[in-house]
Amino acid sequence: MKIRKLHRITAITFAPLFILLGVSGCALLFRKAGFYSKDIKEFLVSIHTWEIIAPYVGGVVGLGLLIVAITGIIIFFKRNA
Repeated sequence: MKIRKLHRITAITFAPLFILLGVSGCALLFRKAGFYSKDIKEFLVSIHTWEIIAPYVGGVVGLGLLIVAITGIIIFFKRNA
């Protein structure tokens, strides 16, 4: 499998999970500002850490992010070489 195809498939597959991770992480930046209740904070933390689904899903998403990042860097330097 070519590196571009691996990058594209991985990015498209994991994009919804990356978006969920980013949105929950951005919302958690304001956890000490008192914008939302403790229940919502706990819910956001459980989404962001993947506790609400399954603990190993976070590892899979992390691996997907590493693959997308590494293949993107390889593609960038191959194109500019």
